[in-house]
Amino acid sequence: MFSRRVPALHRRPRLPAARRRHLAAGLALLLGLLSGAAINGWRWLPTGNVVIGQVQGGAAGLPESAPLSGRVLVISPHPDDETLAVGGIIQDVLNRGGQVDIVFLTSGDGFAWDARATEKKPVVRASDLLRLGEARMNEATQAAQVLGVDRAHVTFLGFPDKGLQRIYLQNYLTPYTSRQTGMNRVPYQRALHPGTPYTGQELERQMNELLTRLHPDIVLAPSVRDHHPDHQVAAFLAGRLAPQHHARLYAYMVHGGVEWPLPKGNHPQLPLSPPSRSVDGQSWQRYPLSAAQEQRKAQAVSMYHSQLQIIPRFMQAFVRTNELLLPVPVQP
Repeated sequence: MFSRRVPALHRRPRLPAARRRHLAAGLALLLGLLSGAAINGWRWLPTGNVVIGQVQGGAAGLPESAPLSGRVLVISPHPDDETLAVGGIIQDVLNRGGQVDIVFLTSGDGFAWDARATEKKPVVRASDLLRLGEARMNEATQAAQVLGVDRAHVTFLGFPDKGLQRIYLQNYLTPYTSRQTGMNRVPYQRALHPGTPYTGQELERQMNELLTRLHPDIVLAPSVRDHHPDHQVAAFLAGRLAPQHHARLYAYMVHGGVEWPLPKGNHPQLPLSPPSRSVDGQSWQRYPLSAAQEQRKAQAVSMYHSQLQIIPRFMQAFVRTNELLLPVPVQP
């Protein structure tokens, strides 16, 4: 049996391969934008109001934290974590007559996209990343001053961004060489102890030194459920050392999972709700901020010029009507 051939004039013309690829890429981009808009609470989509309603409901159901006071030490893995997570709490403690010290474990010198933006070139070298570390320390100092913390109460340890997990778990005694900067010792002269090796033992020794000197009543550190490896190490360090120095420990969150916090961008009228209501049986608490504290926190965030070039909507999403704290029970 012979098949009937369709006359050429009835055939649908086939698009060139390049055109098909362009159309597929355009469709993927459109779907990505719509998905992002849906989960980020854009009100012109039906899902936008759903996301915003979930955020408001999640925050409203949290217990309110008692105000913090006394001597407070904020452990920040990178320059910006302290402002994003507890910039309002820092102000509140100072307004109540307390003292706040901030220690930065790294100088943020491992974020290559940040270095590309600041250096304005597609390929960056180790020297560019070291300059980025200096720039981010400058930004951190300026942000702290906006929040009311002067330079004397800001400490940089200068350990490698994206290297803390390797240092703490594998290079406790032998120096780790940063894949980003090529350094195996603290390269920054303004650090607490320049030239000291990148080892877990040295990191822990310097944190012990700070805790002994500052003798804080309260330590604020990342949650063990934070998704960033550097933050997890900061959480382990705080959980190990704070009880030894008789300090109460509270956790905060910066990297709470895919797309957290929602919605992205500038929403100062909305609350901040946690990725999950509780961690290991402990409930997150809502720490309310005044309008003035929220406004000053936004100003402090704006000091991080390098970060705002790359992740502005993520940074802005933390400027809300409250912050989040998780009491960490002391292990017997």
